[in-house]
Amino acid sequence: MLEYRLRAATTDDVRFLADVVIEATRDQGRVGDDFDESDFREKFGEWTLDQIRGAVPGGMTSVIEVGHERVGRVRVTRTATCIELPGIQILPRFQGHGIGTAIIENLQGEAAAAGLPVDLEVEKDNPDARRLYERLGFVHVGETAEEYKLRWNPRTPR
Repeated sequence: MLEYRLRAATTDDVRFLADVVIEATRDQGRVGDDFDESDFREKFGEWTLDQIRGAVPGGMTSVIEVGHERVGRVRVTRTATCIELPGIQILPRFQGHGIGTAIIENLQGEAAAAGLPVDLEVEKDNPDARRLYERLGFVHVGETAEEYKLRWNPRTPR
């Protein structure tokens, strides 16, 4: 596994955060022909700035770094009842090196120590991510038209 570190995202990271989401999604073949990159970047930028400035109670947007290189993003929201993983994306050339697994397992350790579940949603057109989450012990607890809702519970043995 590559050694990584997380650091709080800053306003200087917003363009990179959009880049990593677009590049990872494109690499998965999940960007449609009607994708408006300019519109996405504008809306994503506004939304991300809100997160960085603390508009989401308990929310934290972090940049994943390997050495001095930015390689991904992760968003985590902590509440009294759960730890939520609203998003994790890693640049394709850094995927498959255990970074995402390690980040998720660290969240699971934090959640287990607090006796809390970890909740997340994964797009239905992202089977690779769903397989990763299921391998890490997440189970299906619901769904919307676009996403599966998954949960890892520290009280449920794998």
